[in-house]
Amino acid sequence: MKVLLVYASWFGHNRAIARLLAAELTQCGLGVTCTPVGRVSRYNLAEYDLLVLGTYTHVGRASRRLRALCAAIPQQRFDHLAVALYGTQITQPQQADGLSGVDELETCLRQRGCDLALAPLHVELPARSAFSFGRELDQAALRRITDFAADLWEAGVPAPLI
Repeated sequence: MKVLLVYASWFGHNRAIARLLAAELTQCGLGVTCTPVGRVSRYNLAEYDLLVLGTYTHVGRASRRLRALCAAIPQQRFDHLAVALYGTQITQPQQADGLSGVDELETCLRQRGCDLALAPLHVELPARSAFSFGRELDQAALRRITDFAADLWEAGVPAPLI
């Protein structure tokens, strides 16, 4: 199985998550291409079995480029392409609506007839560390990311023929 992992990252958190996911999936024997969304036009989605998109959340919205990518995927491609999402957002208890970039991408894809391979991964960043370049993710977040990678592998492995 071939995986295209596309991420948008302002402060490096989504890039770090993408690299961790890529390393985990590569260890499982999958072919993984990991790239920032700005370079995605170089890749032909028909070559891939799984598309994983990672976005930040800014004012409740996903990356503009990732939104455009979701809108541009040909409708018939969803019949042959599994899609999964992850994203980061700043923990803000005062935010009542709880909107995130991941939720926005999920809504866009579902409206286009795409069923996600598994539930999206939401990674919350404490407000004090969200804008710190190179800050490491906490152990709980790392465990959830590793579990998400295992779930991606399971979702992408074809069921045995009986």
